[in-house]
Amino acid sequence: MAVQVWIGEKPEHPNERRAIMALANGLDRLDGLHLILANFSVGGRTVDMVIIKHDAIFIVELKHCDGRVIGSVNGPWFVEGRNGERKRLNPGRKNPYNQVISYFHALTNFLNEHRREFLSQQKANDIDFRTCKRAVVISPTMQEGSEIELDWKVELKGLDELPAYLITERSSEIELTDDEMLAIPQMLHCTPWDEINTVIRGVISEPDAPPPAPAPPIEVAPQDESPPGLWQRIVGILRTTTGRVAAGLALMVAVLFIALIMRPAQVIIPDADQPLVPIAEVTGVPTGGAPLADDAPDGGCRWSSYQLVGKRWDGASGGWVSVAVGEGSAGLLPEVVVALEQVATCSDQITLTWSVQNNSAKEISFPLRSDNIQISDSLGNDYQITDDASQPNNMRVAPGAKERGVSVSDRPVSRSASSLLVRLKNQPFGEASFVVSLQK
Repeated sequence: MAVQVWIGEKPEHPNERRAIMALANGLDRLDGLHLILANFSVGGRTVDMVIIKHDAIFIVELKHCDGRVIGSVNGPWFVEGRNGERKRLNPGRKNPYNQVISYFHALTNFLNEHRREFLSQQKANDIDFRTCKRAVVISPTMQEGSEIELDWKVELKGLDELPAYLITERSSEIELTDDEMLAIPQMLHCTPWDEINTVIRGVISEPDAPPPAPAPPIEVAPQDESPPGLWQRIVGILRTTTGRVAAGLALMVAVLFIALIMRPAQVIIPDADQPLVPIAEVTGVPTGGAPLADDAPDGGCRWSSYQLVGKRWDGASGGWVSVAVGEGSAGLLPEVVVALEQVATCSDQITLTWSVQNNSAKEISFPLRSDNIQISDSLGNDYQITDDASQPNNMRVAPGAKERGVSVSDRPVSRSASSLLVRLKNQPFGEASFVVSLQK
């Protein structure tokens, strides 16, 4: 089958079950394997939905909204009904944007940590799951007049738009085989949702739906020696599996095309005036890129905002594990926190400002050299660290202390690059990555 649905727990809400069923039916008509993972936990978070295909992974926050949706990156979201009454979406919880960002952190960190368990050594070295896509999806569609302000990190789609988006988008650096795809839900302790998968295969009727009417008897027409007409040829094609799949795909594309044309334009305005502020929560992986400040006195070549990685030694597994502090976390404090505090591209060089907080009982070493820090851009260019320019060459942080240091690459960043990827190769706790947007 072209699509499989896996779950951690069965979704409680009928709207969510209907949305999964509709999406699965659409994807089942496409070539290649597609996996839908729903309602599972990772890194202390319960994720709404993840869609996996050979060259992309999509992390989705799904919301059913009967009315106009109003919201932004920060602050609460509201649904406005026909009578003008506004109700808060997710009262007492993060807004959908911040929810999908937290899902992204938890899942990509898990996949990057466990990639060597289901990928070859070469592929594990090349792949980076931080290129997964993030989207907030409004079901069944975005209502006219919705006003949602998002940034570059998260896409906004109606459920009717989602299949077209999944078909056209891909995640750079991700290329998976069927076996590698199927290993992911098993590692996340998901199980096949047999009830839905059986319906998709057409073995039984959809749950709660009336049984199908019996098929009328097939009348065999007398043989005709004359060449078949157009209608007979069409009927003949539709009797084949290939013909039915092609017809179904054509119908889905036509419906999507009509829906996209008739759908009112949605207002998505980047919040350019919002100040860049430190992010207090330690998520266990970087908290996502922030744009270079346009209004900086140095001409917008300096980015200042924290991206944090928190780790704690796990004696049972004999390795470092990510620690999230905040909603849904286990409450364990990280023993080591590394923060990328600033990235500057001024003076034809790249300067990274780091801080390390050591909460453990042992001294921590953090080399600011090329053997530990790697910089590349969205175009594939590498920027090697100039070891002699790093201050200090190797940070040593005593127990309970916090130190700062600077690493430098004496190569100017490409003006065509849209982002920088900063990777820690080994110390102080293994691999980690940070992404910074260069778009002004």
